Amino acid sequence: NLLSNAFKFTPDGGRVDVALEMSKEMSGRLLIKVSDTGVGIRDEDKERIFERFYQVEQEEPELQSTGSGIGLSLVRDFVTLHEGTVRVVDNAGSGSVFLIELPVKHVHVSSSKPAPLVEEVEEHEELLPGMEEEPLPDDLSGDMEDNEDEKEKPLALIVDDNEDLVAFMKDSLRLYFRIQSASNGREAWQKIPELMPDIIVSDVMMPEMDGNELCRWVKTDKRTSNIPMILLTARQAVEDKVEGLTIGADDYVTKPFNVEILILRMRKLIDLSKNRKTKSLIDPEPSEIAITSLDEKLVENAIKYVEVNIGRCNLSVEELSRELGMSRVHLYKKLLQITGKTPIEFIRVIRLKRAAQMLRESQQNVSEIAYQLGFNNPKYFSKYFKDEFGVLPSVYQEREGK
Repeated sequence: NLLSNAFKFTPDGGRVDVALEMSKEMSGRLLIKVSDTGVGIRDEDKERIFERFYQVEQEEPELQSTGSGIGLSLVRDFVTLHEGTVRVVDNAGSGSVFLIELPVKHVHVSSSKPAPLVEEVEEHEELLPGMEEEPLPDDLSGDMEDNEDEKEKPLALIVDDNEDLVAFMKDSLRLYFRIQSASNGREAWQKIPELMPDIIVSDVMMPEMDGNELCRWVKTDKRTSNIPMILLTARQAVEDKVEGLTIGADDYVTKPFNVEILILRMRKLIDLSKNRKTKSLIDPEPSEIAITSLDEKLVENAIKYVEVNIGRCNLSVEELSRELGMSRVHLYKKLLQITGKTPIEFIRVIRLKRAAQMLRESQQNVSEIAYQLGFNNPKYFSKYFKDEFGVLPSVYQEREGK
């Protein structure tokens, strides 16, 4: 990161140097110097440059808004993990010098026997210093539980072309979410229909396809329209927020942002999305649904196709998914999400409700109706009918028939 910044802010013909020093005077500490002859850093910025999201204002137009304010924060975090320090001073003449000091710790290893690799530790009777001997578990149930806990976390897709910001987001959010990432809107859209994430957090300014355009694709596609989406941007203008919310974004967060608040917003949007799914379950009724949304349009098209092919016993879920332009997996998730029924149950309930209509209105017997509606076996028809309506079809016909 330090080298990347040095090259970015040093003009053509300038110089970038890396030097390493270690001396007894430094009490066994290693000094890493990254120096350049670039634009330099103002004194008022030196104290804050390692703060997360802090961005230095540059006079040169080509250097404006080139960073996220994340990179140097990560440098500081990594150095701190190694019990070191990092600071910046002026370079003689022009430019900056970043100074990293790291402690050097010597580990004494017996010359008669090489230190074992990590993979070999279990095979040695003597444990390395600092390792406590513990019995191996009887089973792997603990690992399985951890894996199950991980699977239960919501899946968040982070879309940003800034690698530092993506790394920061992954590190900050991984306690609460499973994380996938994409570097721009086009790459994200290729992944979204397959991943079906629980939430999308996307930057606005990106190459290939920006966040606004990605939001339009997500919110106008029947497969993905229910996925909550947060747009993330450095733009502060009200009109920018209005544009993002107008195209369907569920929230609009400006940088710099507080990570804890972002996490709360993400979890709240996911909870609201789940509640909407539960409350908006649509009970499919043949040819009697008023269509007002993409979800209802999908159910209407599914009902129409089942009705047209209702007498065919070989009507399959694969055929229905092809007709609706969706994969079998996506159709399964979508129908279960908006009707509470799997595709097989969906086809069956349409047949059973049509059967109830015929039992009420016609004078055909139970077996005739069963065969007309694609049931190969009247006994199975009677069983499914009782499961749905609580009585056998013969009793229903006697009680409700005209």
